[in-house]
Amino acid sequence: MVFSVGILYSVQKFLQFISDTKIKAIEFSAAFNRYESTSSQIVLEVAESFNWIQLDLEGNLSVTVKGNEILTQKDMLYALRVQLKHLIEMVKPSWSYLIHKGRKEAFQYFPSDVKQCFKEAELINSYDRDVIEWWDILALAVRGKQLDTQLEIGRTGEELSLEYERKRVNKEPVWQSIESNLSGFDILSVVSLEESTPLRIEVKTSTNVSGTFTFYLTRNEWNVAETSENYLFHLWILSETPEIFIIDKNAIAKHIPTNQGNGSWENVKIIFTLKELNSLDIKE
Repeated sequence: MVFSVGILYSVQKFLQFISDTKIKAIEFSAAFNRYESTSSQIVLEVAESFNWIQLDLEGNLSVTVKGNEILTQKDMLYALRVQLKHLIEMVKPSWSYLIHKGRKEAFQYFPSDVKQCFKEAELINSYDRDVIEWWDILALAVRGKQLDTQLEIGRTGEELSLEYERKRVNKEPVWQSIESNLSGFDILSVVSLEESTPLRIEVKTSTNVSGTFTFYLTRNEWNVAETSENYLFHLWILSETPEIFIIDKNAIAKHIPTNQGNGSWENVKIIFTLKELNSLDIKE
């Protein structure tokens, strides 16, 4: 029931009401049988359960810090995103543990009322930076982690590659890593303006300007690279003027380990000097 657009919108209006009006909980219940489209009792219970309101010793209602986080959003849509984040962080429903796999991977397992909330909050199809950050923060929070710098750096590189591909082929690429982290690549584009054959792109990003570029490659990423007809690596060095090196998968192959005996590799660390990157770069 909590994951109801109607209830959450009613709670938003309720928070604004008690922010502007001094009132006791008992007075609110007596004055309103329903508040907006929801039972006043449900509005009170939801707001209190998720620590959006508090009662003082005399029973007066007031908005908490978490409640104010909802109230200070620029509109109801952004407030709804904050509410959803609070709900998921507190309740940790079983489906929330799929969020780190990507939004399309997770969305298919959401209950219908949850899907409606996410659609209403415009969290499903948008690639806006604040939407991507919402998913990244929540994916980490569900697993007890905080947004880290490396993830932000990685997303910046992916955004740069999206823009690069838009200009290169005059078509909108797919930001695949947002939809699923099981795909083995970050961006789906096309080979050229003239050829619409799919091109898979894995993006690696670094802020290190020490003369080397270090990145990690997973076994899944390499498996997809090996079996894809067209697969490239975009290596970005972030600086005042970000620099891209485009590397063919064949140039990476010689740095991939092999399974031997009872051992199998899952991740490999690859280091290139800038001189090596320049010699391998195939961008036009």
